[in-house]
Amino acid sequence: MALIYTNITGNTATAIYDHLEGAGSVMYDTMTLCNVHASDSVDVDLYITREIVSEAETRTYVGEHGNWDELSTTTQTYYRLKNVTIPKGVTLQLDRDTLDFDYTKYSLYIKLSASDSAVDIIINDSKKKKRINKSANTY
Repeated sequence: MALIYTNITGNTATAIYDHLEGAGSVMYDTMTLCNVHASDSVDVDLYITREIVSEAETRTYVGEHGNWDELSTTTQTYYRLKNVTIPKGVTLQLDRDTLDFDYTKYSLYIKLSASDSAVDIIINDSKKKKRINKSANTY
């Protein structure tokens, strides 16, 4: 079991898990989201995405450096949390039922409501053996 620590700020969608990098090497048991903003609540979206490549719509081009293909992709999005309000100083804990998805096909994202929003995340990953601090890029 390993604990993953990260700090999320701002209202840009942030990847918590990217299936292209992890290739199914995780199993999130729990996740805590703590609103650390001094005075405001935060609305949280937690969702998974998957890109579907449509080979029927593939186009081939002849370019200066040879032939290349342009693939048509569609992104599927499925929300686990949508506009869930976490008051200032409150921690929301999610369990495996909420966090479980096909880690080989989907990526997990979080998006906060405001540009000055701040949330600390701690993830319990039962497949990892060491502690990871994503915000400091240390393992």
